[in-house]
Amino acid sequence: MSGSGNGTHDEAGLRASLEEAAETLRRLPAGLRRPRLTSWPEVVRDSAGLLAPSSDRRVRPAAPTPGAIDRMDRTLLWLLACDDEARRLVWARACRVPWRRLEDLDGRSHVTLRKIVARGHGQILRHLGAS
Repeated sequence: MSGSGNGTHDEAGLRASLEEAAETLRRLPAGLRRPRLTSWPEVVRDSAGLLAPSSDRRVRPAAPTPGAIDRMDRTLLWLLACDDEARRLVWARACRVPWRRLEDLDGRSHVTLRKIVARGHGQILRHLGAS
């Protein structure tokens, strides 16, 4: 894949690139996803609070690397090669939404949904082969 640097365009590599893009997007700091009211950093008032685990706070994964963000940007553009129906399902699967959940949300069988995802992957692979 052009994002992974090996130059091959196959379905397994495509799925891996899409899943990496979804994971990278999930790992972006919250400040990049929503506007902040102030640019001042949060003040640490007690050093013990830095060391003690807090049960009310979720631990965020490490921020993605600049390279991962660049690959995510390129990969997200690939989705534009899909028709609207396929794009939605291809991205849902990249985000690891289970087939059963997609069936509940969409109202169609997983067999039909798998065909649509395969169609979307084909559209992306054809686009990548043409570029």
